[in-house]
Amino acid sequence: MKQLNGLKALEEHIIQDLQYLNLPLNRWSLSPNSTDNHQLDVAIIGAGMSGITAAFALKLQGVEAIVFDQAPEGNEGPWKQPALMETLRSPKHVVGPALASPSLTFQAWFKAQFGTDAWEALDKIPRLQWDEYLQWFKKMTAPTVLNEYQLIDTQLNSQGCILTFQTHHGQQQYQAQHVILATGMESFSEPNIPDFMDGIPHRYWEHSYTGSDYSRFDGLDIAVVGYSAGAMDSSATALEHGARSVELLIRAKDMPRVNRGKVAGNPGFTQAYEHLTDAQKWHYSDYVVKAKTPAPHGSTLRVSRHDNAYFNFDTQIKQIDVKDDKLHLSTTTGNYVVDYLILATGYRINWQRHNAFSNIAPFIRTWADMYTPPNEEQNAEFSAYPYLGGHFEFLPKAECDLPELSNIYCFNLAASLSMGPMIGLIPNTNTSAQKLAEHIAAKLYLAYHEQHLQQVKQSTEAELLGDEWQPALPYQQRVKQTSHVG
Repeated sequence: MKQLNGLKALEEHIIQDLQYLNLPLNRWSLSPNSTDNHQLDVAIIGAGMSGITAAFALKLQGVEAIVFDQAPEGNEGPWKQPALMETLRSPKHVVGPALASPSLTFQAWFKAQFGTDAWEALDKIPRLQWDEYLQWFKKMTAPTVLNEYQLIDTQLNSQGCILTFQTHHGQQQYQAQHVILATGMESFSEPNIPDFMDGIPHRYWEHSYTGSDYSRFDGLDIAVVGYSAGAMDSSATALEHGARSVELLIRAKDMPRVNRGKVAGNPGFTQAYEHLTDAQKWHYSDYVVKAKTPAPHGSTLRVSRHDNAYFNFDTQIKQIDVKDDKLHLSTTTGNYVVDYLILATGYRINWQRHNAFSNIAPFIRTWADMYTPPNEEQNAEFSAYPYLGGHFEFLPKAECDLPELSNIYCFNLAASLSMGPMIGLIPNTNTSAQKLAEHIAAKLYLAYHEQHLQQVKQSTEAELLGDEWQPALPYQQRVKQTSHVG
């Protein structure tokens, strides 16, 4: 691709690229839906990376979508908060949400502003710069986004879903034929809080994904439970904000070294995953989870470069007591006294915690309904995951007659067991969005197939006007005339 100088030149190039491809397509749906009457072809919940990519993929198919997000404009997604990492784990050349034009990639955006030399010098993508890029991508692809709309209820009906939102102007309802839940890593989940936290006042602890102000840790002794990327990010951020010490309490005897999931991350595996049996999907996912994913190299060094960071292995908390405004931690390797505890303990599925889906959750098919793993692969977390169709759609439990449920799409991390690396990873965002958009476009057409057929039959747009030719005289008459002339 030609090197472009300046963001304005790149933006003009993108507009030209899309024009060359005759994109985006005009709306072709025959549904009576419109935003004016709160009747939508597609509603997308979440204007983060997955949501805006899905919106653009639909636009390229000629399908209009409205995107709703509970955050203020510019604060969508986790990147400003609560994420704490300095850089992304994904390589800098990742394609990400770019569809239809290579000029929409992070690489093109970066080079246009900072040049090729700066690109070559860049190791990993800074988190906040990735957020800036996504905001620019949103500007260029121009989805319709309604900010500060919090989904509070989802009801099925014969036309799809009735969505109720809490807004600054009171409750608002929309009827949507299709609903995409691009709700990120917390979808249908809750923080995984260990039992040893029972009864401990919340002022002494938080989950690592809370997004709190770490400046209050200045001069305090902090303990962090876990060794994940989140544990490293929380530890480093506390240290960088002046924590007197950080004790990492790590249950494992050593840090995992190899990212097993990364090894499988090739196009063949991504495309083949949907063809695997349930047993194969479960076995792969169970193995990767139990093998553990190491924190990124840079994230770990971000902690260990501090002399007051302590990696305590083979250390499990047995009991916590509050004494003299301190936490006294009894562990398998001794006792610790700290001011505050951060739990980098991940998430677990809990449908009941999310009131917005309470009316549909009991009817959604889960892996527990469909597959019983062998004893050595038992995993209660996996059993609670939704068991999806081939295009991210929810499926009803066997005893439920709710075909409308398949018009709701789990386009978030909860889809990972069913869909594999197609979702939840930046590298596959574009291909997964395209797969979803093509499916929804087909369903929108099929829903109005008879009307489309009538449109074909009643079409009056003429290709020929009738004056482009003259009818020939009968052949025999023309032969006689020719013979007579001869």
